[in-house]
Amino acid sequence: MHWANRILIAATVAALVAWGPTQLERAAQSDELERVQRERDELAEANRVLADEIHGLAAEVRALKSDPDEVARIAREDLNLIAPGEVVFEVERVASAARAPHSP
Repeated sequence: MHWANRILIAATVAALVAWGPTQLERAAQSDELERVQRERDELAEANRVLADEIHGLAAEVRALKSDPDEVARIAREDLNLIAPGEVVFEVERVASAARAPHSP
């Protein structure tokens, strides 16, 4: 083999060794970019859902502020609170024993 061919082959191998990893890195960056963009889109959608929920809760708070009777109902039923001066009666249900059929 002539020395010019050896130099040409060596230069080609060197170029491939230098160029190959660069292309692999670009492909990896492209995959990473797509993954990050998907995550960004998912987070943006989650933010929209949360913003809608916040608007709904804000509307509920405004409605509760305008209706004190509803606030009192929630305090009694959900939180088991009582107003000053109220008397509370606790009713306890006792399980009745199973009755056997009466024989004549």
